Amino acid sequence: MSRLGQFLEFSVPAPDLGASLDFYLRLGFTEVRVNDIRPRGYAAVTDGQIVIGLHAAGLDEPALTFVRPDLARHARALLDAGEELHVMRLDDDQFNEVGLRTPDGHLLMLLEAPTFSVSDDELPPPLIGRCTELALGSSVLADTRDFFELAGFLGTEGEDEDSVLLTAPGLSLALRSAARQAGVTLRFEPSGVWRETLETRGIAGRPSGQDYVLVAPEGTRLLLVG
Repeated sequence: MSRLGQFLEFSVPAPDLGASLDFYLRLGFTEVRVNDIRPRGYAAVTDGQIVIGLHAAGLDEPALTFVRPDLARHARALLDAGEELHVMRLDDDQFNEVGLRTPDGHLLMLLEAPTFSVSDDELPPPLIGRCTELALGSSVLADTRDFFELAGFLGTEGEDEDSVLLTAPGLSLALRSAARQAGVTLRFEPSGVWRETLETRGIAGRPSGQDYVLVAPEGTRLLLVG
């Protein structure tokens, strides 16, 4: 387990929860059963590789979310090590969670326990295939790489000097220069007649060079390569 814990989900604010959920289900994602830790207004979907958590309230920006047992003690250790925590909800009567930021400002949330359960059965892939990586735009590539490697991620050079690939159990993470990419992008490599099927399902996208981009109702960017 990394210093951040076990990767849980890519969390996104979804003001219109119904529209976001419908979008992913039309793509062929599977809705997973959430527990009662979160208040109403939370749903989660998966492609069998990554879980996307849809938050109608309580989240203002996308975040990589991890589960870290004994979170209160871990939070104190982070503070003692000089880490600045941007979110800290620690109390015996509530669900513990803390938030910190990468050197380039991406939000990471650490939770005391999982917020959903996924079947052990292999799930069918969506129309666009399974997610091959989650890419973050980075304005300070070297510092952010060091941050994740110190947290326990394994890093390798990307396809060029402006990218870094990092892995941890359950997550393939790409850091790319902010000059090439802003924010967060989920990358997929679909096969077959997926473009025609997108049209028949009423899902519009746009070409991006040789690739294709879908934007979910809450703003999540899905890059389809191939």
